[in-house]
Amino acid sequence: MILVCLLGLIAFPAGAAQGIYQPGQCYFGRSNYIEYIAGDMPVIFSVPHGGALAPAEIPDRKGTGRFPEYATISDANTEELALALNQTFRAYFGHSPHVIICRLKRTKIDCNREIEEAAGGSAFAQQAWHEFHQYINAANQAVVASTGRGLYIDLHGQSHPLKRVELGYLLTAQQLTNTDAVLNQSGYAARSSIRALAAEVRIPFAELLRGSNSLGGLLLAKGYPSLPDPLMPSPWNATNTKAAVQEALLYFGGGYNTRLHSSVGQGGPMDGVQLEANLEGVRDTAVNRTNFSLALAQTLDGFFATHYRINLKTGASLPPSATKPAELRSDAGVRSAQPPSPQKPL
Repeated sequence: MILVCLLGLIAFPAGAAQGIYQPGQCYFGRSNYIEYIAGDMPVIFSVPHGGALAPAEIPDRKGTGRFPEYATISDANTEELALALNQTFRAYFGHSPHVIICRLKRTKIDCNREIEEAAGGSAFAQQAWHEFHQYINAANQAVVASTGRGLYIDLHGQSHPLKRVELGYLLTAQQLTNTDAVLNQSGYAARSSIRALAAEVRIPFAELLRGSNSLGGLLLAKGYPSLPDPLMPSPWNATNTKAAVQEALLYFGGGYNTRLHSSVGQGGPMDGVQLEANLEGVRDTAVNRTNFSLALAQTLDGFFATHYRINLKTGASLPPSATKPAELRSDAGVRSAQPPSPQKPL
């Protein structure tokens, strides 16, 4: 698919995102630092760390009093992976996901951090940060106006020794060591980035999180081991016996964007997940990026049909499932409470 790129203005009235952007077309913020490919399906991808631009007008980020340490390593080929996902989804579904890309190097900006740490005081970097998140908000508004709910995926890359796709739901590696029974009864669902979906589906939260029809379970069935999934429900349960505790601690459970733009933050009915794609076999070559994109398309096809009851190819709503309701606490007393300590020792 050849995309027609238009120069889009980032300023728009709240609630007016739908109708401003045409699906399949590209829009840019100031100096083309931020790119938005508008979509027409309830899936949003953002890429905060894949950019390569290093303009002189934006100084390199430096540590501050509040943030003395900061990361500047880029997630190689995540921008290319997002473009492959866009093309593959268009071919597979006949519709386009929303894609938001930061084209600046991470030495200049980190769009997965709050603005003070992200932009280092640069006015141009701050503008790019605002544009990145406003485009995500625009996509969110368009999805909610169209289907009422959907899934936001913050796309990252990792090169951990154990080859796996890491799915972050704002649960830590330690929290994932809990048994299914604990996860189902402890209020973790209400604190996760798939809060809205967990409150509606008629299966226990642990099954939604790491069962055979979870995102990880469906990716595993396509040949991409994931964490969490049925075979790797937590970092400490990895089937690879050589995986040490240090390897387990490398797991990324989700960051600023996932919290901000998911149903546990300001995302409303939009759920979210931080997807950390491993390099070898996923991001390293064009062929692998295309293969993974197809596997993820097929995964989301099944995930949306099973849990959201939405046909991603037609947009039609499916009849509700008749499975046992999930056990999920109401909001009362959950937001202010701290998650219980994991019952399984480390």
